[in-house]
Amino acid sequence: MSAPTYPTEKCRSCPAEIIWAVTERGKRMPVDAEPAAGGNVQLVEQHGQLTAVVVPAKRAFGRTTLRKSHLMTCPQANEWRRR
Repeated sequence: MSAPTYPTEKCRSCPAEIIWAVTERGKRMPVDAEPAAGGNVQLVEQHGQLTAVVVPAKRAFGRTTLRKSHLMTCPQANEWRRR
C-alpha cells in the first residue's frame, strides 16, 4: 500500500520537500514529504484539514507510510524552533 500524496513546498532552509499540517493541538507542523523508516507522524484529513498525528513507537513499528517531522531532519531546524 503506497502513501497518499499531498501538496508540497520546499523548506526555506534546505532543499527538502515538506508538507504543512496542523497538530492535534492546532499548531502548524512541517512534515517530510516522503515516508521514512523510523517515522512516527501519520497524516490524516480531518474536517477538511490535514492533521499530523504522532504515533507511539509501539504502534509505529513496521509501518511504511509514516513520515518524520521536518524539525527532526532539517539541518537548519534550530533556526526555526520557537524559544
